[in-house]
Amino acid sequence: MSTAKERPAATEYLTTREAAALLRLHPEVLSRMRRQGRGPRAIIIGRSVRFARADLDAWMAQHAQGAAA
Repeated sequence: MSTAKERPAATEYLTTREAAALLRLHPEVLSRMRRQGRGPRAIIIGRSVRFARADLDAWMAQHAQGAAA
């Protein structure tokens, strides 16, 4: 029996390559979209770019065909 408090699920962060694979895009396309402000929200720490899985899911839902405005 554990006495430690349960921790909330950690947010999953993906690299550009991993996020692009999930979105079925070429990594350079995703990078270009990010630079142009058209892609999913990114987190930049130094030279590292990461995408939260929840942000990718929300961006995909927002851009679904027939999505409500």
